[in-house]
Amino acid sequence: MENGLSMGDQFLAMVNQIIEENLADESFSVEDLAQRAGLSRSMLHRRLIRLTGKSATDLIMEKRLTRAKELLVNDAATTSEIAYKVGFGSPSYFHKVFKKHFKVSPGDIRKGTAIHSQQPQPYKKQKIQFLSGLKISPFLTYALLILFATAIITGAILFLSKDKKPTEKSIAILPFDNLSPDEENRYFADGIVEDLLNRLSIIRDLKVISRTSSEMFREKGNKSIPEIARILDVSYILEGSVRRETDNIRISVQLIDAKKDDHIFSKQYNSNIGEVFKIQGEIAGQIVQELSVYLSDRQLTEIKRNQTDNLEAFNYYQMGKYFYRIGRINDAYASADYFRKAIKADSNYSLAYAGLAGVYLEMINMGHGWIMDIESGKDSVVKLTLKALEIDKNLPEAHVILGGYYIFDHNYEAAESEYMKAIELNPNNYMGYQWYAQLLNITGRPEKAREYINKAIVLDPVSFSTRFTSVILYMTEQNYGKALEETKICLGLVPDQYWALEMNFYCNFKLGNDKAAYESLRKVGPIYKAQMQDRDPEAGYLLNQADSAYKASGMKGLIRFHMQKMRAYSRNAVFYAALGENEKAIDMLEILYKNGDLRPHQLVSFYTKDLESYPRFQALKKKFGLDKY
Repeated sequence: MENGLSMGDQFLAMVNQIIEENLADESFSVEDLAQRAGLSRSMLHRRLIRLTGKSATDLIMEKRLTRAKELLVNDAATTSEIAYKVGFGSPSYFHKVFKKHFKVSPGDIRKGTAIHSQQPQPYKKQKIQFLSGLKISPFLTYALLILFATAIITGAILFLSKDKKPTEKSIAILPFDNLSPDEENRYFADGIVEDLLNRLSIIRDLKVISRTSSEMFREKGNKSIPEIARILDVSYILEGSVRRETDNIRISVQLIDAKKDDHIFSKQYNSNIGEVFKIQGEIAGQIVQELSVYLSDRQLTEIKRNQTDNLEAFNYYQMGKYFYRIGRINDAYASADYFRKAIKADSNYSLAYAGLAGVYLEMINMGHGWIMDIESGKDSVVKLTLKALEIDKNLPEAHVILGGYYIFDHNYEAAESEYMKAIELNPNNYMGYQWYAQLLNITGRPEKAREYINKAIVLDPVSFSTRFTSVILYMTEQNYGKALEETKICLGLVPDQYWALEMNFYCNFKLGNDKAAYESLRKVGPIYKAQMQDRDPEAGYLLNQADSAYKASGMKGLIRFHMQKMRAYSRNAVFYAALGENEKAIDMLEILYKNGDLRPHQLVSFYTKDLESYPRFQALKKKFGLDKY
């Protein structure tokens, strides 16, 4: 023995010295420690467990926290500076871990609160038990969206925060914090999250929550990681931050076991901006390794593959996705412009072609010809989608869009084939499940449609779109009780969505809840009036006008007043059907068809059973190729 120390003590002294020398380096990992110690990771782990009962991760963390405590006691620097000195890229994360370990906050230490009597909780890693260009500033729009965040998340909690056991191999990636001086780098940070989701979502053995649902927790407020995980029904949460200055980038990530709010790994990547795509692949690979997820050869290749190596194209694509998610007409134009810029920057960027095709498909669907000519729009959708598939035949997004085109073109068998391909390629493809559910509903398979929309809800639980599709499916079956429950969820997510309010009215009306039906319908006019002011100033109405119509003629009078003021044939068909005036409902559908504005999902929706016996309705179904269903 040297200096009276046993070999075990000498080994621990060496390990502690290595950790001490690298405390400020957040990227210093167990692999780095093992390499410096001249051992494999597994050998290091076994030896430390035998000597100390702690893993290397435990030792590194405890060393960092102990040093932080010493610096705080000596008032050596600010709390944030100390966090960085001991290897934490996120001061807020440091604060949480420190308080959990010592049972007092860093601020309490500064105030002189004693901690020697506390029993520090060992920072313990949860044991995994698995088998294996254009200068557009969109921040005003962004701010308006954030104004709804509290209502959105509160609504989500009301219906989702029930006691339930999350799927073991399941993860949500929260929006990364943008620590860059330039606020517009928020979109760059969002792009990294989206890329990670794309890489992970192809793994069949891992449930990956959609970006739409995770986005609801951009402003987490005082919600803890376990609370968020319970709402999203996941076992693991990845959170992180991005700091970009000129050509340098720092990405910090923490993978957290949400059941115990314990971190599994924390790592910081400091590099040149050109290495960002390589870093994204490394982060995805690290997650897969930590969660012991099985990968097929194809998945292993795909998770490492970059969709583009062109940073300019990547940035344009993320801006296009941002505007696409907002969903308004002017935003669709901006989205298309950014996707075109992405294609110009990288002509082999398959996702950009699919993104532009998706915008065009939405334009011809929601614009009904006046935003984009339907026939030329259809041609563009096909050409762009086929180009995306020529570049990458296994691109799930392209197959989903092609399926949507085939529904538009009444080729339901081809649409089904495309949706099945998309789901096979990406088992976490919530849009594939949602659109396939719509197709199954159109083609008369309600039980299977319910099965697939439920799968979409599992992957995208805090999403208006998936929940509203669920409403329509329940309405088609005339299950108004269940449909009413779903409309309440929709309104918890987006309180001023007039479609959901109209469906809430319809369900209450059918169930005989006239007071609730009245309260829902009277709210629609003012919302619609505000949203349509620029396009149609005469559309919609005020609350006092709705109240007057109701007092004069009751519920049916309010419905007729509503139809007159809303001036929308597709929804008027719904309201005539609600009143039992089925011939007039079919009149509305025939006008839509004559104008080229009728879609299969509008024809076969919740009033179908009331209209099935009418020859004119059957004639319309035949024109859409739906008479055999």
